[in-house]
Amino acid sequence: MNYSNSQRAGVILYLTALLFGGYEKSILGKTDMDIQYDEKLGKLYYDQDKDIMRTGNPCHCYSEFDQDGKTVYKEIAKNPVYVDGKIYGVCGVVNDVTELMSLKKKFESLTFYDNLTGLYNRNYFLKFDFNKSVCLPCTYMMCDCNDLKGVNDHLGHNTGDLYIRETANILKEVLPKDGICIRWGGDEFLLITPSCSEETHETLLKSIKDYREKVSDIEPDTGLAVGGALRTRLEISEKDIIKTADARMYSDKALYKKQHRKIS
Repeated sequence: MNYSNSQRAGVILYLTALLFGGYEKSILGKTDMDIQYDEKLGKLYYDQDKDIMRTGNPCHCYSEFDQDGKTVYKEIAKNPVYVDGKIYGVCGVVNDVTELMSLKKKFESLTFYDNLTGLYNRNYFLKFDFNKSVCLPCTYMMCDCNDLKGVNDHLGHNTGDLYIRETANILKEVLPKDGICIRWGGDEFLLITPSCSEETHETLLKSIKDYREKVSDIEPDTGLAVGGALRTRLEISEKDIIKTADARMYSDKALYKKQHRKIS
């Protein structure tokens, strides 16, 4: 960024004031908790400084601020200052990384989110690790939009997209607070809820089956197939538990087709 001479002079005056305790020494003898507008951030920075003074370990973090109604991001790097071999204080450097963080969030959105539904996509599943004991028992549920091809062929792809979005909305509505919903591909969805009891697993399965009739508001002959499996041991691989949920989903789909007329 290019600055004019007057802007450079202003920055130099501001930094000089801070180095000598702020304008009229307004920050001398004060902690971050005294000078930060955000109390939580002030407490965070204060605790960071105490930890640096205690351990001598540097600190590096990013913080989000509201500045004149706009969100800005700051990179904060702190290091201990030594005098005669003893920690005398903490020196911090703050950089405005708003543009960088905005690009990062945009990249993450494109990488891990499905544009049509706003759900996570399959890449998120590869990134997030549910394959650990702290997640157990963990429920996996596969869901599928019945006869999406028929909807696309007879009612158009816009209606097909609406079908997928409505299905996603239903799944988000019934999903437990700690669960995630992934658009697995095409018209398939994977729901994962860690630390899920068998009772909660069965309740979620029932809720999806109860709510799936909402999809019929788009086209009476469509519906939502669902199958679930509860993983209770790490010895049962994540691949196998998803395969079991998928098989049960196809069984539910076959039963649904027997009970409902297919679009023709």
